[in-house]
Amino acid sequence: MINEAESSFSFAEARSLTKLLRQFFDSRHKRLLYLVSLCAAALSLVEMLLAIALVPYVQCIAGDCPTFLISYLSGWPITLSLSALLFILITLKFIAQGFLTWTTASLHQQVQKDTVSRLLRGYLHLDWSNYQSQHRAHYLRRCFTTAIDAAYVSQQAVTLISSTLMLLFLTTLLLWHDAIVATFLAICVVTLSVCSQRLIGRAQNNFAHQRELATQRWNIGLAECLGSFREIRVYGLERFFIDQLDQALDSVSQSNRRLNFLPTLPRMGLEYGLFIILLATISTWLYMKRPVSDLLPQLVFYAFVARALMPAIINILSTRAVLSGSIVNIELILKEFNWAASGEVNRICIEPLRTEQSFFALENVTFGHSSDKRPVVENRSLKLNHPSWLAVTGPSGVGKSTVMELLCGINKPQSGRVVHGWSGDTPPRVAYLPQQVALIDGSFADNIVFGYDGGDAARIDQVLDLACLKYIVSSYPDGYHARIGADGIQLSGGERQRLALARALYRYPDLLLLDEATSGLDEDTETQLLSQIKFARPNMSVIFVTHRPGCLRFADQVISLRADSSCEATD
Repeated sequence: MINEAESSFSFAEARSLTKLLRQFFDSRHKRLLYLVSLCAAALSLVEMLLAIALVPYVQCIAGDCPTFLISYLSGWPITLSLSALLFILITLKFIAQGFLTWTTASLHQQVQKDTVSRLLRGYLHLDWSNYQSQHRAHYLRRCFTTAIDAAYVSQQAVTLISSTLMLLFLTTLLLWHDAIVATFLAICVVTLSVCSQRLIGRAQNNFAHQRELATQRWNIGLAECLGSFREIRVYGLERFFIDQLDQALDSVSQSNRRLNFLPTLPRMGLEYGLFIILLATISTWLYMKRPVSDLLPQLVFYAFVARALMPAIINILSTRAVLSGSIVNIELILKEFNWAASGEVNRICIEPLRTEQSFFALENVTFGHSSDKRPVVENRSLKLNHPSWLAVTGPSGVGKSTVMELLCGINKPQSGRVVHGWSGDTPPRVAYLPQQVALIDGSFADNIVFGYDGGDAARIDQVLDLACLKYIVSSYPDGYHARIGADGIQLSGGERQRLALARALYRYPDLLLLDEATSGLDEDTETQLLSQIKFARPNMSVIFVTHRPGCLRFADQVISLRADSSCEATD
């Protein structure tokens, strides 16, 4: 009953893995897998032909050449002819083996690249609420650790296919050569497979789950640690965070150690068993006082077959355990694919409404991040005719940033609507500058252009001037080609804000949304910056959140949001 249960578990696991692989591999991966299978079949066939040709070759060297060869190769040097045949087969074997290795590596890298790219495409097309539902470390972990571990299954699948084909070809040869030995070998392989499944199969799954949980704790902890660098240093909490990360890393290390050790057990057991069988055979033959020359061709034959057969059996046993552990990662990746696809938004924007007079408005909009909490924005309305400037004020927590996110389409209201009334032939261009500035590890120019186009030098100079950055950039030897470090580490907070503003202005937006985008500047610089923008871009509408009364003079209209969901508008 135990064997039947284990066997049924194994078949169920194989069916589950096959189903997952069909979903995980796309058509291109499957074509590569078929090509790899053909290469593996060719390699197995050549190995079988080599084993067949080796027995008469050894017999001829020992002076006991088979009669069928003597009659078939009459007039030819038999030993040299067999040597030439072996040379051709060995050459074919190395060609097939090299092509199989190259194709396997291509398949593995293609699956890994496509998996990471597909995850990244899914994440970058999420809407804001779905994106915020996961910690940033979650996306990093899935794109690196989980995706790479899941893609590793392609390499293991190839190993399983090639080893299975090798086992089938060589077992067929053994059945033809000696049915009793082949039967004995089959019994040993099945017994070892069942034992390994009972001993390590379930443990492999448990350790794979443990590693996933430990890796999740490690990644999130590391991201939080690096993100809190300044506070950790000021409060002297280095040891506290290191100890926490060490605990998570210890769990990952223990799981990896067990996952790496368990698949080696079948290999060690098989090698030990074959060595015992070889010693017992030679000892029995010598005990029976039979001539060693009769045993030599058979020993060479079985040694050659075992040289190819033993790695195939070991690979099947160990790979099966590895594939069993890989089911966890493939399930996670497929779940992530489905989750990202369910929240996919192709383009974050507000579809313009064709009107004679252009304007931007919220009409009785209500929005909340969760249904069990009070809405952040409740029944809000505002309207800004284009082109003009609107200042949004109010205490913290009344939804000023949320209003900006609604106006550019990052968030969608639960009720009411956001309207971009537009009289132009093309949709209005919207630029949004949030409170938290995101800069890339590149130059000033890289951060300004930010993928918009190939980079226009005159346009870059213009927006640097508008953002009051031209003097600062000119102080660098490389000018706007100077690198600013990861996340603009070489810049002050105000300089980072101004660089992000230059990025927004580079796009010549029709609507510019500034969420306290000048809070890091002194009042004189802020006044100069807003004056220059208003003078240089008279046809641009600007909605800006501010706490500074001095900025209000730039606004054509001021709206003050209140905690009771009301708002007061002044001109």
